[in-house]
Amino acid sequence: MKETQHYWWYAYGPFDPGENNLPHLGQVIRYYRELRKWKARDLAEAMGQSLRHIYEIESSANMPELISRRQALATLLNIPPALLGLSVIVTDEEADASLFDPRETTRVIDSQTMNMYESMLSLSWQLYYTSSAQQAAGNINFWIQNLTQSAKEVKGIQRSQLIAMLCRFYQLSSVAARDRMDIPQSLRDGNRAVDLAFKLENPELVSAALFRRAKTYLKQQKYDMALQDLEGALPYADKSRDSLKGYVYQATAEAYATVAAGDPSLQKKTLNMLDQVGRIVRKGDLQDDGSFVKLNIAGLYMDRARALTLFNRPDDAHNALNIARDNLGPELTRWQARLLIADAETYLAEDDPESCCEIAFEALKVVRATQSRSNELRVYNLYQQLQGAYKHHPLVNRLGTQLSMR
Repeated sequence: MKETQHYWWYAYGPFDPGENNLPHLGQVIRYYRELRKWKARDLAEAMGQSLRHIYEIESSANMPELISRRQALATLLNIPPALLGLSVIVTDEEADASLFDPRETTRVIDSQTMNMYESMLSLSWQLYYTSSAQQAAGNINFWIQNLTQSAKEVKGIQRSQLIAMLCRFYQLSSVAARDRMDIPQSLRDGNRAVDLAFKLENPELVSAALFRRAKTYLKQQKYDMALQDLEGALPYADKSRDSLKGYVYQATAEAYATVAAGDPSLQKKTLNMLDQVGRIVRKGDLQDDGSFVKLNIAGLYMDRARALTLFNRPDDAHNALNIARDNLGPELTRWQARLLIADAETYLAEDDPESCCEIAFEALKVVRATQSRSNELRVYNLYQQLQGAYKHHPLVNRLGTQLSMR
């Protein structure tokens, strides 16, 4: 996955760079036009311009050139003026050096400070993926408090930059709380992330915050609320970069699979959506978009296997898991547990308690090494199903004993 530079305007959206330390103006204008549910023809009429000229503006990095027209667009579409170059972007150091007229400038946080926050967020996600959510929690809470206080002390774009970063830390905090099965905390932080994302109207923040909150609703078996969030995230995902876009589609397919029993049309829709994700993954060229999703073959085929198991297609599910296993890197410890649990679930669907239990034993070792309460609950749910069907099976009883030893 390619790393990408983070620009000051990423607080508002993943626009390509334009000229003079500004985003691509055409992308900005088109995004806010579509966000306000305006057609290009509506904007042409409001601006007194031809439809062709609007399309020219939206394909250009530096149009319109007239300041008066940029001001009109900012007013009509409620675009933050700085995104259209209506003020000079400066850091605090540049502003304090009196290099520019303060009446014509907008302050942004310097790239060194933002890169420091980015590094801390990356480290926290790395702790989550490779060790335990509990280890990551203290680090996350420190930076949430730091960003919350810092955001109170600034305004304008600087505040937006900090709010965007705070939104991303709240997302991680929500995910870590969900893994600990602290569902109230997960929802509190998830709600905060969603609120901040909508405040900024940033498509990547909105789609990421919504799909992560939906995952918590799925843990609660609140399927209607989960699907409402996921389907609400899709239009924003379509305006996001490929890594996040693909993962939101994958998460939506996972939710559809959960409720698709006895519904062939929804099952087909689920698999078609996973095929769409597969095309994104195979296309490659996935950028580091700052969402910290792991869009890859291993995760895709684990979710595909789970769907196929639910659709009573165990042979196809095993084939999918073999593909996932061949593509799973050793650094993703938490995902190794996911793979083993998915494998055990498939054997249970085939009425093979021996294989199910043997794999569940392996999964439990990894689960406890990562201190994942969420995954341990999945193993416990397997045990309950096994106990219902094979109450006196010695391996089932042994699994129950191991689960009781904490």
